[in-house]
Amino acid sequence: MSEVTRLIVVRHGNTFNSGDVILRVGSATDIPLTEKGVAQGNAVGRDLAASGIKVDAIFAAPLLRTMRSAEEIASHYGNMQVEVEKFLTELDYGMDDGQPEEDIVLRVGIVESDGSISAQTSLDELREAGKAALKKWDSEAVLPRAWEHLAPRAAQLEKDWAEFGKKIASDFAGKTVVAVTSNGIARFSKVLLDGDEALGGNLKLATGAYGIYIYENGAWRSEKWNVRPEL
Repeated sequence: MSEVTRLIVVRHGNTFNSGDVILRVGSATDIPLTEKGVAQGNAVGRDLAASGIKVDAIFAAPLLRTMRSAEEIASHYGNMQVEVEKFLTELDYGMDDGQPEEDIVLRVGIVESDGSISAQTSLDELREAGKAALKKWDSEAVLPRAWEHLAPRAAQLEKDWAEFGKKIASDFAGKTVVAVTSNGIARFSKVLLDGDEALGGNLKLATGAYGIYIYENGAWRSEKWNVRPEL
């Protein structure tokens, strides 16, 4: 495979089993991968190796779920050392961190609907407002009003990804770098792209999925996004 500069952004594997209460897993909720989550990390490494991609460096957020996923990828490359990159650490969702997703949908909906709630407003309507706000967060990285405290971090993440992209382009020219992170952080990697180029219309990465950026002619472009290898 010809030498090109690649940045592969990976989301860690599953942290919940089927039937578990799904929580909003932020930086304050440092939980390990499930057995399936471990297998998903391994599948990413297997998929990349089978594609003939030689990985030269692996960076990961210093959380159990991201480090283990990175180690599973590294197992396909001679157990190469995983380097910690702090900016890849998931967002701190404040009072919502570690709380049931079902409860968060309602709370986000209440905040989104502030000023328009009446005695006739139903819980279902509030939940729909919450779902819509969270969907916009996933697809466009638009913060729900309930998470406005994250605006400074979101702005910093765009700067961090831009600097990381410059580092890869200069220090790893012709090489491949893997960055293992969480969904809340991965979506901001879009800042690497020029103009309005989209990542398949949705910024969300599924658990155990990855996207590939290619650097050529002085700019980054998206080659793939949200690729989830079969187990």
